[in-house]
Amino acid sequence: MTDEDIVALSGAHTVGRLFNDRSGAVEEASGGTNGTKYTKRGAPELAKSLTTGGRSWTKNWTVFDNSYYTDMNKNDPEVIYLSTDKVLMTDPSFKPITEKFAADQAAFFASYAKAHKKLSELGSKFDPADGITGV
Repeated sequence: MTDEDIVALSGAHTVGRLFNDRSGAVEEASGGTNGTKYTKRGAPELAKSLTTGGRSWTKNWTVFDNSYYTDMNKNDPEVIYLSTDKVLMTDPSFKPITEKFAADQAAFFASYAKAHKKLSELGSKFDPADGITGV
């Protein structure tokens, strides 16, 4: 995987949330009144998913776009950036790629598609070799 692949795959954080009860990385748990102003209502527009709570990387956490990159330096306290996200703006190899994806959504989409395909084709080793059957 190249640096561009790593930065592109990190962009998958544009969708989804972290939950305290699942990761421990944030204060907000799933359900109830937990969450930020962006996650308290859940995602009723997505297959009637009403799971509320958590903390997202982006304001519109149900939309796959380049907002993960464009919003990275806005310091919005309602979103989360882990150390693995923040390094994309400080590492001299990652920063120009992050800036490119922030400026050009089409470039992000193209790089993400290539990187995702590459990741999917890396292969897996199974133990046992034929995988687990009969479960």
